[in-house]
Amino acid sequence: MPVSDAAAAARALRQASEFAAATQGPDGAWRVFTEPRVLENAVVACSLAGVEGAQAARERAVRWLAGAEVQRHDRFAQAADSWLVAAATTGAAAAFTDPDTSDGPRARRALYLHALACATGCEGVDPRRLLDQAGHVLATERGQRFKPWQRTMLLAFQAIARSALDLPIPPAAIGELARAQGPDGSFYGMPLVTGMLHLALNRAAPAHRATLRARENLLAGQHPDGTWRFMVSETWDTGLMVRALRGHPHFDQAALPAALDFLAHDQRDDGGWGCAAALDSDNDTTGNTLLALAHTPWADQVRAAATAYARRHQRPDGLWTTWLDHDDTPAPDVVAHMVAGIDAAALPGVDTNPARRWLTQRGASGHWSSDWYVPAAYGAAETSTTAHPHALHPATVDALLAQQRSDGGWPRIEGEPYSSPAATGLALTALAAHQGHRPDTASAVDKAVRFLVDTQTQDGTWSDRPLMFGPRPFLTATRPQIHALAARGLRDTFPHPGTRP
Repeated sequence: MPVSDAAAAARALRQASEFAAATQGPDGAWRVFTEPRVLENAVVACSLAGVEGAQAARERAVRWLAGAEVQRHDRFAQAADSWLVAAATTGAAAAFTDPDTSDGPRARRALYLHALACATGCEGVDPRRLLDQAGHVLATERGQRFKPWQRTMLLAFQAIARSALDLPIPPAAIGELARAQGPDGSFYGMPLVTGMLHLALNRAAPAHRATLRARENLLAGQHPDGTWRFMVSETWDTGLMVRALRGHPHFDQAALPAALDFLAHDQRDDGGWGCAAALDSDNDTTGNTLLALAHTPWADQVRAAATAYARRHQRPDGLWTTWLDHDDTPAPDVVAHMVAGIDAAALPGVDTNPARRWLTQRGASGHWSSDWYVPAAYGAAETSTTAHPHALHPATVDALLAQQRSDGGWPRIEGEPYSSPAATGLALTALAAHQGHRPDTASAVDKAVRFLVDTQTQDGTWSDRPLMFGPRPFLTATRPQIHALAARGLRDTFPHPGTRP
């Protein structure tokens, strides 16, 4: 690499570290809302329709929705966003048609859309079918664990359907919804869920304290631009930031100790970590946090409880799911984080070999799928490096090199006509693991570094399109995540002594 490019990369890393330190909270965490999108804002706007004292907030949201861009990476998401805008701006005039659903996540989102359509009185709805569908899903619980917000939403769907059918809603059902409400009046810290619960409660019990508290939370949480945001995932974002910039001298001095202290003290009573304060522990955040704390004194503090957690939630086949509910399936990126985190943090007595073999088999072709981020380079960076921690995997390198664009960057989604800073950082992270074995990657690395240097903004960060699924198939964008993934690629290309993964 030319000396001038290496110097420019060093300046970019310094600026990235300064931005990270400047945006860190006083407790050591990064708490930044996601960028606005149609999904939350249409739901909340619908939930505030006709509500006294809420019309100014609704009008601000509708004005934002009128100029909002629908997501186009997925046909279901595009159709859903288009209908949501129509439902929020025209109400019952937005006729509802069941969207095409080909898998479980899309079927669950279709049920959500149907419930919203029933609540707003759209043409084409069938509240009896909604009631039956929600009841059927709840009946399959039979003592098995559901995601808490999933169960609460299904109960809300039942309340909406019964209201639309003029059927009585048992007081016990209202009480169960109220018990799921958080201290701040929200439901699980998500306007998407809070908006739907407010819609159900307002129809079933408009004067109930839970209804009024949910409304107060929504009105207080509206941003100045008229929007609501998906959520703040402070634990996940902090773990990513530590993994991205640890080893850079400025970051290590200005931000690292407080971040590690936050992560260690954020461990839950069950020994795991949740991505956000309002959510239960999940295996993806737990593995990511263990990677962030590995090789530090804080790892000793969390080891015993984390070990018990990892053992308790490992399946008989040696894998881990994302959530701790009965209907979830193992995701390669989540399994990789648990394997790498357990090994790096030296959790005793947890056999990661079956999971590592499972990962190796899934990426034999060099293409690594992932459940939580859309760029193909995410699987290459997070999963291939776990499956092959000390060995060259030529198929992965070849697949990455074939995806690089002429500007030096990598696309967010294959076939898109523009490059993504976050995807490019991820590709660099994956290539860095093999660069010593494959000198033919040098030119690709040089061009990628130049792309990141050229696309860095004046404040030291990067802008990008939505990358993370939540809820699938909808994508969301969070600035700390974009920043961390892009900056990590530079740091992995120019590691400082003592840098950890």
